[in-house]
Amino acid sequence: MANEPQTPPDQGPKGPQLDEMLDGLMGWNRSFIHTLKDGFIHPGRVAGAVLAQDNQGYASPIRLFVFLMGVYTTLSVFMLGDQATSMASFSQAPPEVVEAWLVEQGRDYETVNGAWEFWFNLLIWPITIVASSPYALLLKAFAPKRTLYGATLVYLTTINTMTAGQIILTLVLALFMDSATSVLLSMPIMIIVYFYITGRVIYAHYASSLTGVILKLLSIVLLTPISLIITVALQILLFDQLMEHQFGLNMVDIFNITGEPAP
Repeated sequence: MANEPQTPPDQGPKGPQLDEMLDGLMGWNRSFIHTLKDGFIHPGRVAGAVLAQDNQGYASPIRLFVFLMGVYTTLSVFMLGDQATSMASFSQAPPEVVEAWLVEQGRDYETVNGAWEFWFNLLIWPITIVASSPYALLLKAFAPKRTLYGATLVYLTTINTMTAGQIILTLVLALFMDSATSVLLSMPIMIIVYFYITGRVIYAHYASSLTGVILKLLSIVLLTPISLIITVALQILLFDQLMEHQFGLNMVDIFNITGEPAP
C-alpha cells in the first residue's frame, strides 16, 4: 500500500465528453489489458490517473465497463442457459409449468419470455448504474471537493477489475466443475478481491491512515446489501411493468404458480 500515489483533492473530471461516450459503445481496445493489469497490481495508480485526467495509456472506465458487462452477460447466458434471464426465475414452478399456465392465459411462452429477455438485456446497464450509485456518492462524500463524475469513474475502475477477474475465474473454475457452480463460486471470491482493491484505492486517494482506510472500507461493505436490494427491486419493477402493460399478466400470479411438470 505504501507505494500507491497520493492524489491532491482537486475537483477531478467535470463530466463525460461526447467522444468518450461514443467511444464507450465501441468494442475491444488494446489498452484494456494494460488497464486491467494495473487494476489488479496498482489500483491506486489507475484511479489516480482518472482523478488527474491523465489516462497514461489506460482505457476509458466507461468504455471498459460497457465491454466487460457485455462479455459477462454473454458468458452468464452461455454457462447458465435459460436460467440466466428466463421469466421462469420469477416463479416457484419449473419452466414447463409456467409455460402451461401461460397457455391457459392465452399467451405463448416463447413470446413472453423473449420480450422479457430483450428488455432485461437492454436495461441491465442502467439498472447496474443506478444500483451502483450509492458507492459513487460515498466516494464523493469521502472527498467533497471532487466531482461526482470523478467519483463514478473511480468506482468503475474498481468494478471493472472485479468483473474481469470474475470472468477469468469463472472460466478457470469451469474446467473443474459444472458451469452453474463455477459462476456462483466465483462471485464471493471476487467480492473479497473487490474490497481489497477498493481498500488500496481508498488508501491512495481518500484516507491518510490505516484506521481511516478500515472505517471507509467498512462503510462501502455496509452499502453492498443496499446495492443488491436496489438491483433486485428494479428488476422486479421492470418485470412487473412489462408483464402488466404488454401482456396483461399479473406478476404475483406468476410468482404463485405451483406444480410439477407432467411425467
